[in-house]
Amino acid sequence: MESARARYRRLLDTGRSTERLEFFSDAVFAIAMTLLVLDIRLPDTTAADLGRALANLAPEYFAYALSFVVIALNWAGHHRKFRLITGYDRRLVQLNLLLLLLVAFLPFPTSVLSEYAQTPAVVLYAATVAAISGVQCLIWLAARASGLLDAAVDRPLFFYVLRLMLVTVVVFTASIPVAVLGSADWALYSWILALPLTIAAARWAPSPSPSG
Repeated sequence: MESARARYRRLLDTGRSTERLEFFSDAVFAIAMTLLVLDIRLPDTTAADLGRALANLAPEYFAYALSFVVIALNWAGHHRKFRLITGYDRRLVQLNLLLLLLVAFLPFPTSVLSEYAQTPAVVLYAATVAAISGVQCLIWLAARASGLLDAAVDRPLFFYVLRLMLVTVVVFTASIPVAVLGSADWALYSWILALPLTIAAARWAPSPSPSG
């Protein structure tokens, strides 16, 4: 006879609708984006020095824009993946919660980076972004391993999507030793490579499968 624990997992830990998971994820992404702007605070200044004070906030503007783009791209990627993920299980839910934990944490390294553009700040930020993209990859891998992907996702398409996500993981992870052993500024500039490399990875499309 099936145990209560086994029935619980079979009946309650798995399902075919990801609607609640997606709605909750959307809320966390939106809150994290909103929290980013709270770090931009105008210091006490006079009317005569207002222009200079606003200009001095350039690092805060940069960090805000960078993290907004990072979160926006991750939200878009999460949204696209869950159009092809047709259900959930315990592992997928746990990985999604880990993703949201990291997304909700991102405003903190953003604040540190805007205040101190030095090696520890760059390493913290790069590690966080790499971890977010890494967990996105794990969600995609877990969905395939559990048979939760739409039937339209064949092997070439699966690896095409995985390759796109891995670009950010590689670029931000590689920037960590650059910051530690070389220059924090060069590590920061290296993040720009994520855009052209992603475009290149997208154009390097796999050949259609014989059955497709």
